Amino acid sequence: EYKARSENKLTYRYPRGESYIDIISRLDPLVHEMERVKEPLLVIGHQAILRVLICYFKGLPREECLNIDVPLHTVLKLTVDTYDCSVAKFPLLPESEESNPPSH
Repeated sequence: EYKARSENKLTYRYPRGESYIDIISRLDPLVHEMERVKEPLLVIGHQAILRVLICYFKGLPREECLNIDVPLHTVLKLTVDTYDCSVAKFPLLPESEESNPPSH
């Protein structure tokens, strides 16, 4: 599986899962609804979902979504302008806690 995914991460579909192309297709109607909303929106999602949304709002080619940094335990604030989208990152944990998670 690792080899197949590394050969084409954009189209690779996990067993019983979805590829980035599947995610892009699934989010298409949602993104159009999001564009109509004038109030702030809160989106909670997995890294792949957030990568696709950032890629769309930044106007990047879909292949670029694979390289967008979406750190764990971080709130991302997207500010969409007419021709661009800025991304601000707000970590929820201090760096020391993130690199040394508590044991259970």
